[in-house]
Amino acid sequence: MLAKTKILTISSDPALNEFLQKELNDGECEIVNTQHTGIQLKDIVDLEEPEFIILDIMMPALDGIGVCLQLRQWTRLPIMMLTTWGTDSGTVRGLNLGSDSYLSEPFGVDTLKKRIDLTLKRNAAAMSDPLSNINTGTL
Repeated sequence: MLAKTKILTISSDPALNEFLQKELNDGECEIVNTQHTGIQLKDIVDLEEPEFIILDIMMPALDGIGVCLQLRQWTRLPIMMLTTWGTDSGTVRGLNLGSDSYLSEPFGVDTLKKRIDLTLKRNAAAMSDPLSNINTGTL
C-alpha cells in the first residue's frame, strides 16, 4: 500500500468502524471514521481530503447506494463498497453505481488491504492516462 493513505470510512455500524480503525490504522493508513449518512458529506470530504473512501452499503437513513450516487456527483475519489449482499447481482449493482471496488462480508484483513492497494493503483493509472486500459489485478 502507499505510505500514509488517508481513508474515509462511511458507516453507521460502530463495530465495522472499530474494525476498520483497528486493522487499517497501522502506519500505512490514516483512518477517518464517520457515522455520516449523507448530510454535509461534501464538507467532510473537503475538510479531510481523503485519498480513498470505504462505504458501508447498509445504513439506516441514506444507504450506501444513495451516498455513492451523491459522491459521484462531485468527486472521482476511489470508493470501495462493503456489504453483506453476497450475490453477483449485488456486486454488479454496486459497481454500476460508481464504486471502484466491492467487497462482501465476511472478508479478511489481507483481502481488504489488497483490494485497497489495487484500487488505488488502478485509479492512479487511470488519472495519469485516462485513455489507457490497464489491468493491475483482479478485483
